[in-house]
Amino acid sequence: MDKTTECVHIHDTEAKCDFYLNTESCHGSDGKLDYMSFIFCYLQPQNSWAGITLCVIWLLLLFIGLGVTADDFLCPSLVVITKTLHLSQNIAGVTFLAFGNGAPDIFSSVAGTEQGRPELVIGTLFGAGIFVTSVVAGSIVVSKPFKIMERPFLRDVIFYVCAAFWMFLRFYYGEVTLWHSIGFIVLYIVYILVVIISRIIYNKYSTKPKVPEIEIQPPVEPEEPKKPAVTFQTGEEDNPEAAGVVLRSATDALAYAINAINVKDGKIDDDSDRFSFRGSISVHKKRHSSVHSHHEHVIKALTQSVESHSNPVYSNGHPPPFDSQISKNSLSSLLSSTGDQTILREFIMHIFPIDIEAWQEKKWPSKIFDVIKAPVCCLLILTVPVVDYENDKNNWCKPLNLIHVITAPMFVILALEKYDVSVEGFPLWAIVFIVSFALATAVFFTSTCDEPPIYHCVYGYFGFATSVIWVYLIASEIVSLLQTIGIVFKLSDTILGLTVLAWGNSIGDFISNLSVARQGYPRMGISACYGGPLLNLLLGIGIPYTVIIAKNSRPLKLRYERLITLLYSTLTIVLLFTIVTMTAMRFQAKRPFGIVLICMYLIFLTVAIILEIGVI
Repeated sequence: MDKTTECVHIHDTEAKCDFYLNTESCHGSDGKLDYMSFIFCYLQPQNSWAGITLCVIWLLLLFIGLGVTADDFLCPSLVVITKTLHLSQNIAGVTFLAFGNGAPDIFSSVAGTEQGRPELVIGTLFGAGIFVTSVVAGSIVVSKPFKIMERPFLRDVIFYVCAAFWMFLRFYYGEVTLWHSIGFIVLYIVYILVVIISRIIYNKYSTKPKVPEIEIQPPVEPEEPKKPAVTFQTGEEDNPEAAGVVLRSATDALAYAINAINVKDGKIDDDSDRFSFRGSISVHKKRHSSVHSHHEHVIKALTQSVESHSNPVYSNGHPPPFDSQISKNSLSSLLSSTGDQTILREFIMHIFPIDIEAWQEKKWPSKIFDVIKAPVCCLLILTVPVVDYENDKNNWCKPLNLIHVITAPMFVILALEKYDVSVEGFPLWAIVFIVSFALATAVFFTSTCDEPPIYHCVYGYFGFATSVIWVYLIASEIVSLLQTIGIVFKLSDTILGLTVLAWGNSIGDFISNLSVARQGYPRMGISACYGGPLLNLLLGIGIPYTVIIAKNSRPLKLRYERLITLLYSTLTIVLLFTIVTMTAMRFQAKRPFGIVLICMYLIFLTVAIILEIGVI
């Protein structure tokens, strides 16, 4: 097999299948499917475009699966871990929950590094950072002008500029040592400490008791507008710093929702009912349903307003009974039952991949999306246990959780390709199955269907492990498929990273950040546009590079390209332009500023394409 020829030269020969089979550079991916063989060997040359079309559709499905796994299965498990470990909201937000939000980028980086494609990794991390700090941030500002939180904004942007410069230097010098990769992790730890310590200091010296003050107005002349004789002041100005802990990403909202904090009459209420964000029916009553849209559960729990409790339609802040809000001709009525719901109905509601209770209320694009992701959800629901404190009984379903005890370990064996391993001549999969069956039997006799057992939180840790494996498998498949697409269209790893992979991994940030901003929390959304990519860069470089360098016991060689300079220059210009402009505008983000940010991204994308095709 030829070890020197580049796989891209497959276009220079007529015998493409033979070239693929005899060229080592065409076999470097870790994907489960052989896309190159499918396009160049299985299909005839005249049908290659059909194969490419199928690959693009499959790529979109993989991106959907990656987002669903991270948001609906990994993040709830991380909430359970942070709650059971009694972590503070700040620490949880910048550790476990930040890891959950950045899981697609981090695991894509791990997969790309393991496959020897660091250019794809840096293209993804820098490209996603440019997209989020320009397009997403610009869209938030255009949708709702507001005042940015000065201290957290400056902190995140300065750290981001430093991290980007350090990464650019590593590519410029063409080498990353173990100490360099560990340095990214150390910088992440320093960032965590700065976040926590600065917040403690701010709370200590800036928080003032909200004691009403009475100001007596002096008498006024008759011709002047009449002012109230008594004015009540709370002593709290319109200060964005008073909004609370800075939320850098949607998962920092998860940190707030760990204690399910709701605001009632100016005080914290930990016991009030929660909003459900599954579908368009806004109810406080917890749903008897499966694991759809856990991420949205939490955002809604965080951003619920005081007005909902004072709605005159509700009685004591609660809506009418849930059954009365569902249309009689809805799909959910097909499974309705009189009295308490049966075990069978509860099981069907959990494993059904589409939220049938909200189906009638959804718009047709949402219905199409639900149908598309249904197969992925089926596999995840049957293999990943989910503990969700926003669902009825913390999402406990005895029949399904009994199945999880068996299916999750077997999935891990299959995913890690350990099915042919033997222990003392006995197959490993058989040992795992016997142990799993014994544990399932124990769960059956020690739990009931009416309430979760005392050890239900263990399922959260179990779900975390299986979710991580799912995310890594999907990320590896995406990277492998991108390699095939790059070879077919003669695209470099850098351009693939800053476009396809960056857009795919950032679409969740775009939707969640803009959604939070439109719900009246633009400061939260804009904070996520800087802190999220920063954490992804530090962890996306630090973790995989440290593992690979430690495994190979030698520095990692990098290839410098002109596109790397464009990526770093654009990211730095966007960040510095944002700092200077916001300072000049006294941190008042206005629509023209958002439009300029979006235009900057379009200019960057145009220049990147021109560089890739070799015009300049």
